[in-house]
Amino acid sequence: MTPKGHKLTKEQCERLSRAHIGQRAWNIGTGGCKKGHDPSSYILNSANIYVCVECRRENAAKYREKNKVSIHRKGRAARYKVSLDFIMALYVSQDKCCAICRTPIDFDNSRIDHSHVTGEVRGILCTSCNTGIGLLQDNPEILESAAEYIRRNNG
Repeated sequence: MTPKGHKLTKEQCERLSRAHIGQRAWNIGTGGCKKGHDPSSYILNSANIYVCVECRRENAAKYREKNKVSIHRKGRAARYKVSLDFIMALYVSQDKCCAICRTPIDFDNSRIDHSHVTGEVRGILCTSCNTGIGLLQDNPEILESAAEYIRRNNG
């Protein structure tokens, strides 16, 4: 019996799929891709289709160059296992300023602060504040001691 929406029976579909095993791509041996790359550099992609590796690399490089900013932003969010929307909402909720010193910051040059214990994102910081917290080991006692030291010795 033919499955609903199919023109071929299940057996015919299986026979067809087995018939293609071991076949070579139509353009292998005919000079390769349209750009004339070596046909021996073809590989099977995830859809079992032969593709030119060199063209694939060129196209990937063009895509990365064209979408550099969005790739960078998505990568930053993925590093902390949160969505880009969450990070952008946090940035906007801080009025596009550093969460500590309140200086205006550019999103792409900001730092995403997170707890090294829980991994939870705490806020968006400028480079200076993020570096300071890191050098003081994310330790509130050390931070308070540093603040007291500055208060005592600030002439």
